[in-house]
Amino acid sequence: MKGLAAFRLPSFVSLRALALLSVALNLFLGAMLIASRHPPGPPPYRPMPDRFVERIAPDLSDGDAARLRAAFEPQRARFAALSEEYRVAGQAVRALLESAPFDPQALRAAAETARAKRRLISELTEETVFATLPELSQAGRVRLIGSGRGF
Repeated sequence: MKGLAAFRLPSFVSLRALALLSVALNLFLGAMLIASRHPPGPPPYRPMPDRFVERIAPDLSDGDAARLRAAFEPQRARFAALSEEYRVAGQAVRALLESAPFDPQALRAAAETARAKRRLISELTEETVFATLPELSQAGRVRLIGSGRGF
């Protein structure tokens, strides 16, 4: 007991401050434990044109961003159809990976089909952007290409 009695806190640290620090540390560790047991869910699904346009729009002026959004709006149904085809092709690849008698040739063919669907989505995106470029301001065209967020 003699050693514990000799222990003295520095004058600038009080027992109240240590108790408050202990409570804060316990709350922090409790929050970390809860967060580790309940990871956040995936972000909400947004269709392809929305993801692309909203990633680029902050770099454009309001007028150019509105023109870009307007250009993609008529393509929404086509993007939805291509996205669904791409999703189905991806499921076919997963099914072949999980199949008991593994068939590498069928897997290659299914992967190529999925890549082709993805290329169609990319080509439609590019064509829509190229068709919109003449409507954008010069600064908007430069920002679109120079944003580093493009296609």
